Amino acid sequence: DMSRRVEEKWDQFCSSLETSDNDHVVWFSRTLLRHVVVEAPTVITFCLICVLLHFLNLIILPGLSFPLGVDSELHLKNPLQYIRFFTHIFVHDSLGHLKGNMTNLLLVGPSAEASFGSRAILHVILVVAVSSSLSHVVLGRQNSRQLGASGVVFAMILLNSLVAAKRGKIPVSFILISFLYLGDEMWKLFFISDGVSHSAHLVGGFVGTITGFQMDKQGQYRGNFNDRHTSQAQTMTKPLVKQQKQR
Repeated sequence: DMSRRVEEKWDQFCSSLETSDNDHVVWFSRTLLRHVVVEAPTVITFCLICVLLHFLNLIILPGLSFPLGVDSELHLKNPLQYIRFFTHIFVHDSLGHLKGNMTNLLLVGPSAEASFGSRAILHVILVVAVSSSLSHVVLGRQNSRQLGASGVVFAMILLNSLVAAKRGKIPVSFILISFLYLGDEMWKLFFISDGVSHSAHLVGGFVGTITGFQMDKQGQYRGNFNDRHTSQAQTMTKPLVKQQKQR
């Protein structure tokens, strides 16, 4: 499992620091770093990539986010089109856009990853990236680009609501979240024009839901976050995808 491998690497890193001749380094490792848990490597890595690209866009490569967004028109002969199917989820229109998505993702993503596994979460992210790109091509405003990770966030919200699911049962929390989030997004998709890619939100929600029930059906559910980390210790606001007008 990816999470366990990351934890082992982190433990090895701390051990290497503790062999230092510098007492301050040893103290720092033993009193602080040993207590840090990298509980969700896929979600954390995803967030770090988003933050890095945003600050590259702000400081070093202005305008970087625009060409990485997915176009509303399908250009099958352009190889960049296929790259943008994946890159659009990493770039954001503004600092507020980035902050909102990262905050929501860090609230619900680690619990979902601890329950369903890092590899499954990576699979969900990739499926949401491609499917939300295609939904933008079909339903997006003409001459616009889709940016942002909120399709991924919506997938994690719905997936997280299924953490407490038991075989063949549907949690009430899942029903409520589906009604509040997806119902609202469905209404806005067809009746509200606000420059937000609501189709990406819906796609993310559907992917998270289908994946959650499928993994539960296949017995890939791993238990909740607290149970997992207790066992290890014994053994050792609403996101937005922005659409930009093409310049």
